[in-house]
Amino acid sequence: MAVHEMNNPELMPSTDKDRDINIWDFTMLWAGMTINMGAFTMGAQLYPGLSPWTIIGAILAAYAIVTSILILAGDIGIRYGIPFTVYIRGCFGYKGAKIPAAFRAIPACFWFGFQTWVAAVAIGKVLEMWIGYSNTTILILIFGVLQVVNAIYGMKAMAKFDWVAIPALTILIGLVTFWLLETNNASIGDVLAAPSLDNGSFVFAVMAIAGIWITMGLNSPDLTRKLERSRDHSSKNFFVRNRKPFIAQLGGLIVIGSGILMVGMIGGILTGTWDPIEIVLNSMSSPIVLILSMLTIAFAQWSTNTVANLMPSALILMNVFPRLSFAQGVSISGVIGLLMMPWLFADNLLWFSVVTSGLLGPVAGIMLADFYLLRRGRIRVEDFYDPKGPFVYQNNYNLRAFLVYGVSFLCSLIFMDMAFFVGLVISVAGYTLLMKPIAKPAELPEAAVES
Repeated sequence: MAVHEMNNPELMPSTDKDRDINIWDFTMLWAGMTINMGAFTMGAQLYPGLSPWTIIGAILAAYAIVTSILILAGDIGIRYGIPFTVYIRGCFGYKGAKIPAAFRAIPACFWFGFQTWVAAVAIGKVLEMWIGYSNTTILILIFGVLQVVNAIYGMKAMAKFDWVAIPALTILIGLVTFWLLETNNASIGDVLAAPSLDNGSFVFAVMAIAGIWITMGLNSPDLTRKLERSRDHSSKNFFVRNRKPFIAQLGGLIVIGSGILMVGMIGGILTGTWDPIEIVLNSMSSPIVLILSMLTIAFAQWSTNTVANLMPSALILMNVFPRLSFAQGVSISGVIGLLMMPWLFADNLLWFSVVTSGLLGPVAGIMLADFYLLRRGRIRVEDFYDPKGPFVYQNNYNLRAFLVYGVSFLCSLIFMDMAFFVGLVISVAGYTLLMKPIAKPAELPEAAVES
């Protein structure tokens, strides 16, 4: 295999030794990513524009879409062990791939900063109760450093943290829900029957919820390339080959993710605010329960940020700057996320998520069209690491892919309520049409293609 400056060791195909995440760790990683206050906030902000039942329908529809994309993209990691930022070299060119990868890094850094801020404010409330003083800026820096250190030690360390955090967080979130209902003298039936304005868009809601996870849809290969291989990993049956990721995401993403959005919806309906900290402060009368709730909010951000935000952006930085180590990439990602000060845009998370889905939907469409429709799932791994290989295109940029991306993104902006759908469909069709004459499956036996 050709070795070149662009081939950072962390981006090389994973070996069997590198695949040290079992299905239970994988499930916990997904559960850790989904228990976060960004999702909680989004569930609350959808009301009163939509009825509770409509919000639940939007949640389920969004997660069905997201899971499908995660499984489809994750097959690249299962079979070939290469990360997202490397695979898209085949779509956009060796240098061109750095541009859509940078687009992916923007929301990763944004959400890291936002969720670190939420955690810092929550911990600040606890300190105010204990010692009567807190400093949000200092807490943001301390909590940010702790997350960066955890992420530097890799996915295995992240999974170990989640094994401790997720069961505790699940119990505490259940208690928060109970106290919300008890304090407001309401039942689940009352919440579901709550009147709404019905002036919101169901499709917009689906896009907003899905937009949180479209980012991880792109990075699904980054996770599956670390997943332990089973004896049927080379099966020609797609569903057999990907049963582990599906089982993990069914429990860790769909069940837990839907639950946290619904808890946010309950909080928004009963209190009239989207702010999880204000919801807790207005609903918890017991100081002990209040402190536990604030700590839950804080550590929920930690479990999400390390895997969903710091790791993907670190890999992207390492592709742009090959001499960076993983630790340096994680550290720089954390600094960028805090410098963005995303808490200034907290009132507009729905719109940020929808715009993100429009920005990255075409990238997902191009990647999936390239892998499934043009290369039929058969690639030569060496080509993605050879600077003189077939993905040189026009001076290392694939202008056809960028044309398709530009048109798809502009169309998604025009039809904002359906931004992701529009960008995805147009990019799949356009990329397939323009690239069909030059993008071919690898001419190797199936067994020889996979790493």
